[in-house]
Amino acid sequence: MSSNKNRRWYDIDPSISLAVKLLEGTDKPAQLYCANYIIEEAKNRGVKLNVEDKSSFNYLWKRWQDADEKMFEAMEYFKNIDFDTKKQLSLEIIEYINKYKNDKK
Repeated sequence: MSSNKNRRWYDIDPSISLAVKLLEGTDKPAQLYCANYIIEEAKNRGVKLNVEDKSSFNYLWKRWQDADEKMFEAMEYFKNIDFDTKKQLSLEIIEYINKYKNDKK
């Protein structure tokens, strides 16, 4: 049996986990669109981060979202937003990325 303390924050729900996986695997234009949407929605719901302090953005981390400052910021907002909104945004991200990929075919 796996320990909950080893789970990533987005593994709490299959939809949230899928949204993060799809975000990681899509191209930069789709990532940027989703990142801006996550940030806007989180701010509209009162989530506050100290991301203006660029020292919190660490290029030495090895997570996929750390390669881009906008994606890093979006994932921090996504992580800190309430569960219901996180779930809603996840479903919207999944739908957007699937449509985006189909439209590119």
